[in-house]
Amino acid sequence: MTEPLTDDVLCTMGLTVLEDSLGPVQALRFLALISRQPFDYQRWRQQNFGAMRLTEILTQAQMLSDQKQKKN
Repeated sequence: MTEPLTDDVLCTMGLTVLEDSLGPVQALRFLALISRQPFDYQRWRQQNFGAMRLTEILTQAQMLSDQKQKKN
């Protein structure tokens, strides 16, 4: 298993993903939008992952990571 990321590294990686996907302007717009709105993690988790088990989430995350590595 890999080492946990530091907060700085995680933020840098997250911003890079947003910029790669949305472009720099839309990435900043997205960050501004979410920073202005209250965030309910439990509601978000339920909407996005429903009744999925942790093992299912981790399996899907690993598959996406493997696909990304194959593309690079």
